[in-house]
Amino acid sequence: MEEQLKKQFGERIKKDFNISPYFTLKMQTKAEFYIEALSIDDWKEIVQFTSINKIPFFILGGGSNIAVLRNVIPGLVVRNRYMKKEIVQETEEYTDLLLSSGYPMSLVVKETTDAGLSGFEYHLGLPGTLGGAIFMNSKWTKPVSYVGDSLVEGTIMDREGNVRREKREYFSFAYDYSRLQDTREIFLEGVFRLRKEDPDALKKRAQDSLAYRKETQPFGVATGGCFFQNISQEEKELHNLPTTSAGYLIDHAGLKGHQEGAFVVSDKHANFVINTGQGKPEDLQKMLNLIKSTIKEKYGVDLKEEVQVV
Repeated sequence: MEEQLKKQFGERIKKDFNISPYFTLKMQTKAEFYIEALSIDDWKEIVQFTSINKIPFFILGGGSNIAVLRNVIPGLVVRNRYMKKEIVQETEEYTDLLLSSGYPMSLVVKETTDAGLSGFEYHLGLPGTLGGAIFMNSKWTKPVSYVGDSLVEGTIMDREGNVRREKREYFSFAYDYSRLQDTREIFLEGVFRLRKEDPDALKKRAQDSLAYRKETQPFGVATGGCFFQNISQEEKELHNLPTTSAGYLIDHAGLKGHQEGAFVVSDKHANFVINTGQGKPEDLQKMLNLIKSTIKEKYGVDLKEEVQVV
């Protein structure tokens, strides 16, 4: 594998590369092989090559919403560094803006609110990249706002390297869901229809959302985001529970503050696990197993991970 990759990509390939700093949970892990994708052409070359040569690959964006349970990620880790932004068209009421998948969400929010474009302002403080946010259909709940709401069309790639465009309907966005989770297709870039509004009003919404995040969630620490999806309304009614909140269930099961190695369940929000130091994958696995088994035993509910488990 090393010979194949080095022959195709030369010095761009790094072996046994430490990728711990690229995860918001700061997992101690390495990539067997590592490369950065800077453009659509890069993506096509990498994906087509790995497909032909049957080399497994893992996509790394902003490193949030990921729980790595191994010391080495095998095959090729592709870090998405594709950054592009351009106006496709605009009217008096809105702007259609093309944004690439490697764009950090923090920059998406800053640049669109500065320009007086509404659609992303409630997502200030959301870690990761636009590509990951579309894949997960990341949300904000006060008011309800999904990253996929303003998508008009997206450019995607299958696992053989074939690129095509699809309208928003194709993505089948729902709670914590896009169709890409099932197809494993890669979101490369998208056109978003953003309403023109007063920049100061947008910045205030963004800052209010960020303040609420800081008040209700652990902030400025090593965490992968919410670990588990909230349960469905049907599960809530079936088990006669007062809420659909996974954090509430974990809290009332007595797990707030529980620690496994360097990992601890947050005292501020029980659906967050914090890495307080050199957290080891095996300790995180113990933590996740304990939470799921405890909730199953106490409430009869099977929690489903919101994070991508690797």
